[in-house]
Amino acid sequence: MTQISVWFDGGGRKGLGNISRSREMAGELIRRGHEVSLVPLSDEAKNLCPHSSSKKKPAKVVLLDIPYNGNDEVRQARAFGAKIVSLDYEGQVSPDIIISLQDIRPRPLGTRFFMGIEFAIIRSELRVQNKASHIGKEVLVIMGGGESQGLTAEIVNRLPFVSLCLVQGPNAAPLDIRRENLRILHNPSELPELMRNCSWAVTSGGTTMLEMLHIGKAIHVVPRTEAESRFANTFLKQNALLGVGLENLKEPEIVQKRSCEKNGPHLIDGRGVERIAEIVEELL
Repeated sequence: MTQISVWFDGGGRKGLGNISRSREMAGELIRRGHEVSLVPLSDEAKNLCPHSSSKKKPAKVVLLDIPYNGNDEVRQARAFGAKIVSLDYEGQVSPDIIISLQDIRPRPLGTRFFMGIEFAIIRSELRVQNKASHIGKEVLVIMGGGESQGLTAEIVNRLPFVSLCLVQGPNAAPLDIRRENLRILHNPSELPELMRNCSWAVTSGGTTMLEMLHIGKAIHVVPRTEAESRFANTFLKQNALLGVGLENLKEPEIVQKRSCEKNGPHLIDGRGVERIAEIVEELL
């Protein structure tokens, strides 16, 4: 029996956050000496994670990370006799443990619950070297694989005199935007370096926002959902963001940038993967 099986989904309008953090958790658990299988729950997720397994198998613990109702998945994991740890769980059938960054969803009674930004999952490429080695002039724009509201084009229009580097995910539709001080990159392999070395950034209110905070980058957040807006505003109140909302987007002053660069790393320490792994290990 596999020790730990990571069940995940994402891609397209669901975005890539669940996929990237599931891969990160699998890597951390493997580094700790556990036998781990990665199980995508859709063809789209499998295409974005080609070295994963294709079948659910019996496991001691299932780590579930999906962006939708997880009732069916919890029932299937229970049928295998597995204990279940779910990230940001939505559903009525109770896993053993739920871990969330914010307390925004109803949760089943009797489930152990861990909540807080200390569980933010940061990619290992950004944790290893969390300080920028060179600060360029470009502003990085990353709105995520699920961006389908035209927000990216609006961001470009609101920063007409700023040099922009626009990063699109692997499933993003091509953008027909042309201007001299703009370059568009599709799923670049050097994304961690682009993140570390940009002047400042514009992101949505999810995983990329947390990673930017961790590495000490000044960011303006344009939320895609009401939940992202509430989450981003918690960091704005702690003077860790340049601003929130498309209507407030503008080039920041130097003093404001420096303040955000200092405050972000104090809030996101990059040890979320370790904390979650320790909770999973309790169930083995």
